[in-house]
Amino acid sequence: MYSLQFETIYPIVELKAKKGVTVTEVDPDGLGAVVGLQPGDRILAVNGRKVRDYLDFQFYSGSEDIVALTIANRDGTTRQAEVEVGEGDIWGLDFEAFKPRQCGNECLFCFCEQNPPDARPSLFFRDEDIRLSFLHGNYTTMTTLTAEEFNRIVEQRLSPQYVSVHATDPEVRRHLLGRKQADDILGTMRRLLAHGIELHAQVVLCPTINDGDILRRTIYDLAALHPEGVSSVAIVPLGLTKHHRNRHLLVAPTDAWEASIIELVEPIQRELKRRYGTSFAFLGDEFYVRAGVPIPSARHYGDYPQIEDGVGMIRRFMDGFQKAVRRARKRPPTGTFPTTTVATGALFASQLSRLAEQLNGIFGTRLRTVAIPNEYFGHEVNVAGLVTGSDLIAARDAFQGERLLIPNEMVMGERHLFLDNLTLEDVRNRLGMKVQLAGVTGEDFVKAALETGH
Repeated sequence: MYSLQFETIYPIVELKAKKGVTVTEVDPDGLGAVVGLQPGDRILAVNGRKVRDYLDFQFYSGSEDIVALTIANRDGTTRQAEVEVGEGDIWGLDFEAFKPRQCGNECLFCFCEQNPPDARPSLFFRDEDIRLSFLHGNYTTMTTLTAEEFNRIVEQRLSPQYVSVHATDPEVRRHLLGRKQADDILGTMRRLLAHGIELHAQVVLCPTINDGDILRRTIYDLAALHPEGVSSVAIVPLGLTKHHRNRHLLVAPTDAWEASIIELVEPIQRELKRRYGTSFAFLGDEFYVRAGVPIPSARHYGDYPQIEDGVGMIRRFMDGFQKAVRRARKRPPTGTFPTTTVATGALFASQLSRLAEQLNGIFGTRLRTVAIPNEYFGHEVNVAGLVTGSDLIAARDAFQGERLLIPNEMVMGERHLFLDNLTLEDVRNRLGMKVQLAGVTGEDFVKAALETGH
């Protein structure tokens, strides 16, 4: 019914000056065309309710039989329009992306404080926007949640919300967020839960600060709210780049430390599983990889409530890979496989290498996996999504064959832009070889890997 333009959300750092929401495209067969909307027009109100963004438009227009619009035309004039909405009717409108609210905290671990000085401005933008939390699973600290925002979450059912908790000990949380005064995060969460809003929590775990007994308390405090609607908590390790401005205030995670966190959390998970039927507190994949511990089964993750935070991604990828292999065995590909290098981050390289070798053994593919050192952010950064175009170019001597497979997480948008502003086409030209996106899932990877030259 609505088409939303998300690609330009993050580069926007200035506050919006115009009222209403701007229409960018109009389907000639939709209700928008019926009322004469054109690209560049702004919808100011729906049935007398002021519109701040496309979510307001969607909410106010979605349940009415008669919709009255206040429209600011491109020529500066204002008009009223009314339309009857029938069953199955669509508006057929594309809208501008809203400009997110900026975070005012100074979190010790904030990745926005860890970028190279020459990084593009959008990488320094810290969002604290309940709309992005609802739409994309972005985390907000809720330290400055206004009454208007709270009421909007409740009225428009912007659920679930994703909350950066980090510690339920008020002083530890205050320290981590870089705030002068502590806030009552559990009280804020209880207020939302009382209105039926589902919540997911996050803990960025920093050695010596919020681990140990602080982490244990945080998990149990949040688990006590599980029956009311806190569905899960993701525990992910601190990430550090070589550019971190507050690095002297933090202790870098080690393999032994990550193993100790598994030992601390696993008994709690088993207890909560018996009590609630869910492990509830989920560890990021990095803990298991760096500790040399097998990734838990799919049953452990349930419906993967925190997969976008790197919790269960490897398990889902591996399971999808095996399903795709079983399907491909029934109708094996024909033709000649090109010699192919598969590039990824250091964290996933060993697992992906084993999967690639499995394809080589079963189908005769010629895949070789290479872990890309991260020169842009620093070698401690090990995830594929933060590998840049310049990192790939720097690793060119390790690439063999006719093509390079890279995961979609390395690029963004229609231009396939890397985090260092190089495009996929730039990298292809510099490497002088075919560079192909291999998708996101295990199924995607198998499909790309089994392409032949016929």
